[in-house]
Amino acid sequence: MASTKGTSDHMLCKHAALAVALLPTFTIACGDEPRTPAGPTLPTDPPVTVEESGFTLSGTVSDGRPNGPVLAGAVVSIESGRSVTAGRDGRYEIRNLSGTVTVNAGASHYQPRTAEATMDADRTVDFVLEHAGIPPFEGTVFVTPDLFAPSDPTSLQGVMYAGRGDRLIYDRRPDAWIAVNAYLFRARYGGVELEFQVNPEFGSRESARAEVDAYAPGFGRMPAVLMSRLVYVTVNAGKELFGGTVGGSRPGGVIIHTGQGAEYMRDGFLDEVLFHEAAHAALDVDHATAAGWRAAQEADSVFISSYARDNPDREDIAESILPYFAVRYLAERLTESERAAILTAIPNRLLYFDEQGFDMSPYHGATQSVAPVLGERWLQPRNWYPFEGPPTR
Repeated sequence: MASTKGTSDHMLCKHAALAVALLPTFTIACGDEPRTPAGPTLPTDPPVTVEESGFTLSGTVSDGRPNGPVLAGAVVSIESGRSVTAGRDGRYEIRNLSGTVTVNAGASHYQPRTAEATMDADRTVDFVLEHAGIPPFEGTVFVTPDLFAPSDPTSLQGVMYAGRGDRLIYDRRPDAWIAVNAYLFRARYGGVELEFQVNPEFGSRESARAEVDAYAPGFGRMPAVLMSRLVYVTVNAGKELFGGTVGGSRPGGVIIHTGQGAEYMRDGFLDEVLFHEAAHAALDVDHATAAGWRAAQEADSVFISSYARDNPDREDIAESILPYFAVRYLAERLTESERAAILTAIPNRLLYFDEQGFDMSPYHGATQSVAPVLGERWLQPRNWYPFEGPPTR
């Protein structure tokens, strides 16, 4: 949608002055004195002034959905080929226009719009763009490798062997809960403790401990809200997808298969996958069917990923919370296009998460920005607070 209106009768003019003088020419020969040119000296013509005149076209480019952002970086162009980029506040301005011009506005992930303006005065044309509706990602855990880096701090304080014990664990290979006499380990994260239940197929306490040591630090890089309902982690062999348990008789668990885990480690996505699965355990029960979340989904009308779109009831929370966390707390590890894709796809879901007051310690956002995207603040690198410290949001 585009609107046009006259703003004033003031004419903006640019003046360019060009002085042209017709001067006689002569030659200086080597070793000779300059000679006075023959004939009378020609008079110098008066300066010639070339005047450019026209009017200014200005306006804003924005997303028309509720809580939709202004579209910093949108490109506004006219048919002559001139173009400008909308600023942080979504505003643009093109000067020295006259006659009837066709104006185009476009931005990544949006359908372009066109309007006409008669430039017999300064005019305002505001563009409200519609999101193309295409999810920007296939799956959000694979947006960028090492959103969390292995070198990042962890709130893991220690791991203790707790012996063997009978446990009912989920194994994706038979796709069933199975009873095993597992190797048990207690991992401490401040005031939170997780039980690692390692399938006896690993054959020894030492081999089981090696698997725990590979996966336990990643849980210590999660915000406290995702640890709030985690109780246990099951470790199986095999190349199967990870999982998070929600509801039922065994809630609060994350299921790991080490064959798949080795690929996640190699490609730099292990902690991102653990984050996703922990979100299922911690958030789905309270939020997946909440009225506010449903309203946010409807207002956005776009999903952050194809995986969330294809599984809206089961996956949308877990698929959306990781990009929310990334853009609010780890924005410096995203590219400008990745940040823009997140901010423009799900503005109402982002607002929903903002309003929940989640305990995001050990992370906290700074108040200053260095590279705004779509009018949003960048959140800068933050200090590290242990989980038992004061919540920081």
